[in-house]
Amino acid sequence: MTTLVSLLLAYILGCFSTAYYLVRWRTGEDVRLHGSGNAGATNAGRVLGKWGFVVALIGDVAKGILAVWLAGWLTSGDIWAVGLAVPAVIVGHIWPVQMGFRGGEGFATAIGALAALDPLLIAIVGGIALILYLATRKRSLAGLLALLIALPLALYLKWPAGHLVGLALVIPLMLWAFRRHIRPLFGR
Repeated sequence: MTTLVSLLLAYILGCFSTAYYLVRWRTGEDVRLHGSGNAGATNAGRVLGKWGFVVALIGDVAKGILAVWLAGWLTSGDIWAVGLAVPAVIVGHIWPVQMGFRGGEGFATAIGALAALDPLLIAIVGGIALILYLATRKRSLAGLLALLIALPLALYLKWPAGHLVGLALVIPLMLWAFRRHIRPLFGR
């Protein structure tokens, strides 16, 4: 029962869209009516400037970390609860119930949640993605590569099964959320 509660709480945390509430508080507007139409840090930056991007990014990373930590605390470190909290918090960010299931893409939330599971994985994957981005200036290509190498790297690092399943669920979620950014890489 505590596992289900921790997953529900992870989803609810994910539903707290930092960009949406920050822009609503500062301007009275819906961030989704601007730029990309997403409730994420990049769009908050388009509306509020760099400080809006930074605050939204920190808030979304923090809620990913908090969701994983909370799942561990509530379940005394249950591997499955902790691993499944990762996709749960991302699902909350992408499909927040109180916002009509229209949120952000979940990138910053995924970074926070996965960093809470294993900072080494995020450091390696992030470092490789950063190098690729600096070489090509294509965020979508760097992000796609990060997704593709994360699971094999987690296997190499001998992640427990519950964490691997959580990561395996994150990959298609992120591919779906970033589909419009990935299509142009393949000429569509």
